[in-house]
Amino acid sequence: MKIIMMPKVATFFLILLVSPILTNSHAFIPVDLNDVTAENTLVFNSGIVEIDSNFFTENNFKRYLIFGKDLQQNDFLKTNSIYGIRSDNGFFLVSVLSKDSASNLVSQGYTVIEDFKLDFYNEDEIQDASRIGDITGSNLAKKQYGSSGNGTVIAVVDTGVDFSNPDVQHSLARDDVNHPIMLDPDGQGIVLTNATFFAYIDENEIIRNYSKPIPSHMTSSVYVSRDGVFLDISQGGKGSNIPIYNSFFPQIGSSIIFNGTLSDDMKIGDDNRNYIKSKSGVYHLGVIYQGGLQGPMARIQVVPVLLVDSFISGVYDTLIPDLSTSWEDYTRFDLAPGKKANYDFDFTDEKPIVLGSGKEFLVYDSNNDGINDYSAGTFGAQVLDVYGAIKNNSTDIDDTLKAINGTLLPALDSDGEFFGLMTDFMGHGTSSAASITSRGQETYDIYNNSKKYSITGVAPDAKIIPVKALWFGDTVYGWLWSAGFDNQYHDWKFSGNPRVDVISNSWGVSNFPSFNVSPGMDVLSLILSVLVTPNSLDNDYPGVTIISSAGNSGHGYGTIGLPNASPFGISVGATTNNVFVGYGPFKDQPRFGNTIDHFNHVIDFSSRGPGSIGDPKPDIMSIGAHGFVPSNVLKIHKDSTDESFSLFGGTSMAAPLVSGSAAILIEEMKKQSKDYDSFLIKNILMSTATDLYNDPLTQGSGLVNVESALNYVNGKNGVFIVHNNNSYDNIKEILDPAIKKINSTDMGFEKFQLPLRSFPMTSWFAGQLLPGDRSTTTFTIDNPTNDTLVINVNPQTLSLITKTQFNGTTMLRQQDSILNKTDTFIPNYVKLSNLGHDSNLGNFFNEDNPIPEESSLMILNVNFNFSDFMNNTSDVYADDLKIASLYLYDWIDNNNDTKITSDELSMVNRAGSWGTVQELRVSEPNDKFKGVPLVGVYPVPTRYSYWLGDTKQNSTSMDYTISASYYEKEKWPLLWSNSEIITVPPNDSSTVDITLVTPNDFQTGVYQGFLSFESDKHTVNAPVSFVIKQPVIENDSAIVIKGIQSNDVLYGNGYTKGAFDMVNRYMAGDWRQYYFDIQNESINSASIEISWINEDTNLSVFVTDPSGQIIQTNVPSGVFGHFLDWTSLDWLGNSVFSQGGGFFPVKNKDDTSTVLYVPINQTGTYTILTHSTLFGGESTTEPITLAAKFTNISSNMISQNQQIDIESELVSEIKEDTIPPQNVSNTINDTSNTQPESDSSFSTGIAIGVGIGIAIGILFIFIIRQKPPK
Repeated sequence: MKIIMMPKVATFFLILLVSPILTNSHAFIPVDLNDVTAENTLVFNSGIVEIDSNFFTENNFKRYLIFGKDLQQNDFLKTNSIYGIRSDNGFFLVSVLSKDSASNLVSQGYTVIEDFKLDFYNEDEIQDASRIGDITGSNLAKKQYGSSGNGTVIAVVDTGVDFSNPDVQHSLARDDVNHPIMLDPDGQGIVLTNATFFAYIDENEIIRNYSKPIPSHMTSSVYVSRDGVFLDISQGGKGSNIPIYNSFFPQIGSSIIFNGTLSDDMKIGDDNRNYIKSKSGVYHLGVIYQGGLQGPMARIQVVPVLLVDSFISGVYDTLIPDLSTSWEDYTRFDLAPGKKANYDFDFTDEKPIVLGSGKEFLVYDSNNDGINDYSAGTFGAQVLDVYGAIKNNSTDIDDTLKAINGTLLPALDSDGEFFGLMTDFMGHGTSSAASITSRGQETYDIYNNSKKYSITGVAPDAKIIPVKALWFGDTVYGWLWSAGFDNQYHDWKFSGNPRVDVISNSWGVSNFPSFNVSPGMDVLSLILSVLVTPNSLDNDYPGVTIISSAGNSGHGYGTIGLPNASPFGISVGATTNNVFVGYGPFKDQPRFGNTIDHFNHVIDFSSRGPGSIGDPKPDIMSIGAHGFVPSNVLKIHKDSTDESFSLFGGTSMAAPLVSGSAAILIEEMKKQSKDYDSFLIKNILMSTATDLYNDPLTQGSGLVNVESALNYVNGKNGVFIVHNNNSYDNIKEILDPAIKKINSTDMGFEKFQLPLRSFPMTSWFAGQLLPGDRSTTTFTIDNPTNDTLVINVNPQTLSLITKTQFNGTTMLRQQDSILNKTDTFIPNYVKLSNLGHDSNLGNFFNEDNPIPEESSLMILNVNFNFSDFMNNTSDVYADDLKIASLYLYDWIDNNNDTKITSDELSMVNRAGSWGTVQELRVSEPNDKFKGVPLVGVYPVPTRYSYWLGDTKQNSTSMDYTISASYYEKEKWPLLWSNSEIITVPPNDSSTVDITLVTPNDFQTGVYQGFLSFESDKHTVNAPVSFVIKQPVIENDSAIVIKGIQSNDVLYGNGYTKGAFDMVNRYMAGDWRQYYFDIQNESINSASIEISWINEDTNLSVFVTDPSGQIIQTNVPSGVFGHFLDWTSLDWLGNSVFSQGGGFFPVKNKDDTSTVLYVPINQTGTYTILTHSTLFGGESTTEPITLAAKFTNISSNMISQNQQIDIESELVSEIKEDTIPPQNVSNTINDTSNTQPESDSSFSTGIAIGVGIGIAIGILFIFIIRQKPPK
């Protein structure tokens, strides 16, 4: 190892310090268009209010989640907690603390977890621009059944929702008195209005100037002049200090409330008879101080607001925002130097807003053209007093407010002290909601060609309850409240009915190691699973449908983070919809082709299963790449001609589209007076999905089809559903140990469990089995039609037919003859027929049609060496990167000149990640080409730095390999049915028993397939997965699991895919699972070595116990996790270029292996998770070999002078014995169980833990490296 000199260490930290942190992506731009520009400099001052410039500085406060007991003995916690749950048995708190305070609590034995910002998974007769209705089937559902979500309510748990766009205003949910229903558990939306101005109003309601001293508790008075009636704010030039709520806390500012000074008198009347009425004569003034901290909306918005009691003295009911003044302030940056904004400080020309009026939207039309230009949110949100702004962290109940610290405040304080506001400066939640409920009445010039389009959501008549949750700690409150629970005296009590029909989550947490638990077994996923399940939290609780985005961390497997990996929630992956071609940055870019014809293919970034327990995920798919949605009305320039729509994408879009589909289904169930619960809704959606011909761990059941779902409800078109009675019990058995470790009373629950009674599920998780085990389930087929159905039961799996390849070298900066513009380049084109093939596969292949007739799925990859991807001679690691992205076209040579031009290309699909392997997929490839299938390899023309983005340095050529893998569905011999043909009578059900028989020679891992139920009119693809565990019976058992060199790029065991992505999030890469069933109570330790082939490949490894807790890793975060909040030792963190997908090769043994020492303290199933954080790129897959020894270590075993060495002879033998490339059909290998007496060369590996500890201390050696010696 080389010791790195301090200048390079300093260089690295300098990069960290100057790199802004980018946590969310708000408009998906393909990676080969990724132009990282400088972040907007955020200016906190305003021309309206004067603020101490020293107040808005970043601080060392952070939010923490704290669990423990004996709260009464800790005065510090009691006085510094912002909210939480307390009980006799323990407590759960959210606190804002310094790092030193948090460390002190850890030393006292409390569990302290830093709260996390959430990852939001977005990547957008008049024609509808997004095709949402056509692709989801909602257009036909509306036409045939008149269902569009009417009477249903969806909670959008997201960044908030801005309802300023007329296309979504109608969808705001309201209560019985027409008040908006909005929840802000983040505590951002409090607006203080407790500056008071006294007016002397006589018995004739005439305002008179008041010469006597005003009441002492008043801020100032109201006066009359010839210019009108004014609040005396200037007070003779000294100004008025008013308290302002700091909506940016705790990120910015030293406290939750700060003082601002107003200097300009504000007009409230034209004369002493014509003025804004206040029955009490006391006017309440406040300032909305909010905005975005990053992205295009990184700007502060300041709005003076007036609260008055218009009808009853002392009961404040009317809000008047001075939006014209705020608009001038917001757009003042457009002014020429030295020119001042034209503030009018006048409330009389503004529109009063009353709760229940239906017009609670703070919107402003700056030029009176009838189109609003500016929004400051929606009045009437209930905000959680997270930081004690109202009661100053007191735990006493306030007699007036009826609120305690950590409980909900009223939407409007009747005493006029504050009100709640719902905003969304990130835009993500607004896009999520708009994709559901946009009514499609506004028109937009999408392609800037004067042609107008509408944008209609999937369920335009559904209602939305926005739930603002930017932090992990606030989502639970939002979920529970939405599910119908109320927080009463620190306990959660079920109110009797859920507040919503569906909860939609377009976010997740990728860096799960920070929670020390695997996704799906973590507390957030467990709460989601419990909330979905009826009777889990209360005997009367019916459960609620919760739909979550799977994540954007594909194309690797096992990339679904928390809580989206919850087995009982609905996880949604993403498919293509090429409507973005020709829009904005995609316009006149030849590599995107010339049409929007293609859609409904799995997109590369869609996260994939399995879950960490081995269950099949995701569950279903919908549009994620991409669609248009109405956006908030908020222009940042006065002369802006931008229209209020945006391009939306990612699984962030797919999840709300499925949520809207579920709402339509629930509406129809209600109309037909049918009983339902969340499990039935999930089963119907999965049973009626359209097959995308991918594997279950990629697509689940397929593409959501709400028309087919409604056909089932109405007994039409032969549609049936299937479900089994075994999955729930198998999953419950695995989750129960993790659930039992949660002290539910800490969270305020008397009951927190999965019920004993089983719930039906369409997908079958056959459990965690030993080799040779059998698992049996009973599938029920429900036929709601008036016809007898004859159904064929077919176990199916995808099998590789052939794989073709082409080797080439990129040629940069080639230009199109049609779009020959500066810095506009074309890919390197390769005909699909040019990809070579094995001579013995000639029966499947011909030059005219390179796609085998039997193929139902084509997977196209391009790979290149890591040395081409990253320049390892650079002084700073990951400072010089280059890639080539991948495209597939349908080329029709219109003029028969044999020359390829962009106007002859229709893009079928694309892939682009900052890694060494790209992957795109095409369903039913034989039906997708009218012309010549054409591959495009697009070399990104410039180099990039992980730390700084585009370096503007020209890229260079790189060698690459294109491979095309063709698959077909074939019979899966592991599943046996007691009958292959089932007859189901009309309006009745039939059952069929299915048995899984596992071979004795299966190695440990996850296996997948489908159980297909086919009639002449309808097909259900039920995903099936199971786990094979490796039994560990004897002490000193030595186990070798040999790696497999596979041609297959689908999920398999014994190898890993190249799927890492430097620009993505922590979960990106390819994950594999190994399961060991420890059956011997004397075993208390394991030594594990994992090895691979390519020295540029790197694997991080996590070991979890039977409850899912991480008990060992080769990349512990150590001191850097403590001081820098790093998730793991190999993580590079976020940068302007990346959302956290960058890793460094931390190797604690040698370049092609890593070792771990694992403590074992109980019997049960232990899981090893491997993560390909980097990949050599010489092929698309690489073998992984695992060697392990399970033993008992105690002081009695080791003599005083005995030396313990780490030896590697066994593993060296394993590497030499790695299985060579072979036919895919013959890749099942033996798992070796070596007896102790033959294991003399395999040491116990105690010192492995020492190596891991050393790795913590030598981090700098790895982060900034010099070129290694050859």
